[in-house]
Amino acid sequence: MRKRKIAGAVVLALSAAAAVTVMAIRGPEAEATAAATTVRAVEYDLGIAAFTDAPDWGGTSELKAIVHYPDRMAGKLPVVVMLHGQQLSCYSADEDDWEWPCPRGVRPYPSHRGYDYLADALVRKGFVVVSVSANGLNANMGTAPERAHLLNRHLTMLQQLTTTGRGPLAGRFTDAATGRRSTVDFRGHLDLTRVGTLGHSVAGEGVYYQAADAHRRELPAGVRIRGVVAVAARNSRMNDITVTTAPVAVLSAECWGDGDHAFYQAAKDHHGTRGFLVDIAKANHNYFNTEWTTGPGPSDGDDTECPTAQGRPTAAQQQGFAVDYLTAFYAYALQGDTRAEPVLTGEHPLKGVTTRIEDFG
Repeated sequence: MRKRKIAGAVVLALSAAAAVTVMAIRGPEAEATAAATTVRAVEYDLGIAAFTDAPDWGGTSELKAIVHYPDRMAGKLPVVVMLHGQQLSCYSADEDDWEWPCPRGVRPYPSHRGYDYLADALVRKGFVVVSVSANGLNANMGTAPERAHLLNRHLTMLQQLTTTGRGPLAGRFTDAATGRRSTVDFRGHLDLTRVGTLGHSVAGEGVYYQAADAHRRELPAGVRIRGVVAVAARNSRMNDITVTTAPVAVLSAECWGDGDHAFYQAAKDHHGTRGFLVDIAKANHNYFNTEWTTGPGPSDGDDTECPTAQGRPTAAQQQGFAVDYLTAFYAYALQGDTRAEPVLTGEHPLKGVTTRIEDFG
C-alpha cells in the first residue's frame, strides 16, 4: 500500500490538456471516435411530489432527471449518475419565492443542468449520464439517507426500463432541447452492473452513504456501484460512509474546506480497493456547477472562504479540470482502463489548476 503527494503546475491551455488526456488514456483512434460522437439529451419528470422516504422522512421531492447519451448506442454502456447539493429550490432572487413547490410563474432551480459540460465529455468516452434533480429534497432538508434513496429510486426505474422497456419511465422522455416527446429506446443499453456516482456539495455524503458497505443491501437488484466521487463536499459525521468495494475519489476545493477528506480516509483506513484525494488549490465550491456559477440568489457565484487569494482558478479552469480528471476516473473504475492511472495519481499532471494528490491501493 502506498501514498504519494504530487503538485501540478498552473498553466493555461485547457483545450490542450483535454487533448493530451484523451491521447494518454484512449489513443488517437478513440479521440477521433469521441469527436465524431453526437451527444443527445432527454428529460423525464414524474411530478414534483413523486418521491418520499416515509416514515423516516416526511417531505416530498420530484422524480426528475436529464439523461445524456450517444446518438448511436451499441451494446450495454456504463452509467454515471450525478446529484447536485443544497441550493435554492426555485430560480429567483426573491426570498418570498424560496419554497416548494415553486410559486406560480417561478421555475425550479435547474441545478441538475449544471453538469451538462461534464456529461457531454463522458458520453463522448462511452458512458450514459443521468443527472438527478433534488429541489424538493433540498427544500425539505433531506439528509444523506434521503439523497441515497432518491438515487436508488432512479436506478430502480432505469433498471426496469433497460431490462423490459417498461416501468414508470416508459414513454415519459422528452427532448431536452425541444420539449417534444422522444422515442429513444434504452432497452439493453444501460449496464447497471457498472454504475459510477458523483455527489457535489452535501450530495457527496449522499453518494458515499449509498455505496457504503453498510448500505449496499439497499441498492436495487442488479445494480452495482463501481466508482464513487465527492466534489467539494462536506461530511456531517452522522452516517456510515465507508466504501471498500469500489474505487473512490474526492475532489476537494481548498477554499471550501477539507471536510470531504473523511470520505477518502474512511476507505483508506478500511482497506478500500483504490482511492484518490485531490486537493485543488484555492478552488471554489460553486464553480463545478455552471448554474451555481451564474444563477440568482445569495449562494451563487464566488462562495469561497478566500476570495482575495491571488492566483485562484477560474470557473472554466475548474470545470476543465473536472472534465479531464473525472473522465479518467470513470474510465478506470467503470471501463477497467488502467491507462488512466497516471492522470489519477498526478504522474501525468493536468493543466489549469494546482493540485496535491494522494492515493492508496
